[in-house]
Amino acid sequence: MEIDLNPYVDEAGELITLLTGEFWPFHGITILTEDSVREQISQGRYHSDEEKKTFWIMNEVGAKIGIIRVFELEDPTPMFDIRISTQHRGCGYGNHAIRKLAEYVFNNYDHVIRLEGHTRADNYAMRTTFHHAGFVKEAVHRKSWPSEDGKLHDSIGYAILREDWMENKTTPIDWEDFPY
Repeated sequence: MEIDLNPYVDEAGELITLLTGEFWPFHGITILTEDSVREQISQGRYHSDEEKKTFWIMNEVGAKIGIIRVFELEDPTPMFDIRISTQHRGCGYGNHAIRKLAEYVFNNYDHVIRLEGHTRADNYAMRTTFHHAGFVKEAVHRKSWPSEDGKLHDSIGYAILREDWMENKTTPIDWEDFPY
């Protein structure tokens, strides 16, 4: 499977269509409105600058099937967010997209030592995607991810280290190093 990450360049209409036309079950707000997305756009959420970049995820025929945002690029430990359209979920695009993002970040930001992402504990598809993309489970944040219904979910943190990415390996966590 070959995918591309193309920079988002003020394509508000297409972004609004993607974000409002989908159900996002594992995000804090599951159904986005046109007004809320326009507000995010006006606040610069998707604008690329020194601190953040937004890319379209393009499938093998050049269709825009999602977006991926990396932020806190001034920091040695940036984070990312990914959204893939419903009809393209479960097809392997997420794995390829976050691998491409890691390649982009590590090749363009010498000061970055790791790339990290978080997902809800019950988002098993994304947790599997992290694993297949070479990310290592590093943290469980109990009751830290609120949903629209007021429920608090556990959040799971994953990361890939620059040296692991360069050597195509994973360095396991020693969870038994200390009993407390």
